[in-house]
Amino acid sequence: MTVAAQVRADVERNRAAIIAGATGLLGQSPNASMRQIAEASGVNRATLYRHFTNREQLLTALHEEAVEAAAALGRALPAVGPVVTALGAYLDDAITIGERYRFILMYRRTDPAMFEAEARASAPVVKAIRRGQKRGEIDRRLDPVFVAGQFTMLVIGAVGLVERGAMTLDDARVQAQLAFRNAIVPR
Repeated sequence: MTVAAQVRADVERNRAAIIAGATGLLGQSPNASMRQIAEASGVNRATLYRHFTNREQLLTALHEEAVEAAAALGRALPAVGPVVTALGAYLDDAITIGERYRFILMYRRTDPAMFEAEARASAPVVKAIRRGQKRGEIDRRLDPVFVAGQFTMLVIGAVGLVERGAMTLDDARVQAQLAFRNAIVPR
């Protein structure tokens, strides 16, 4: 391995460690300091600041990680077969992602690029909803973009209820599934 390749591998390893450490720590302590994040990541503060010059940059990177996880989940939606069942599984997995990145829900969200990234990530869900409408599984009167937005709201609601101790994660999942199915099935 060349010196440049070794340096690049170290840079990538440190960035991954910071992302993982910050995700774990901020999930437990959303107001953790950059020093605490460096410690949780197993890197020194200088290394942390070489990757992220401030907390805002780190939170933006973590938001990007969360959006990419959601986008990958959407890309994995099947192109054939029952849509409601697939979307139910998607919702359950999206709640898992929401739980992992719950600190992002508390993050001040004013960057239009964040909303654009979230819209791109939800495009496969919108496509699946349209397919479900054509198959008669999903109420055709509903706007697919609105329904995809409701997935986001269900995830935020479920994670928020768990966060404040109002219900367990399992109970929140059950309630989100019931709300989802009741909202989209034609009557």
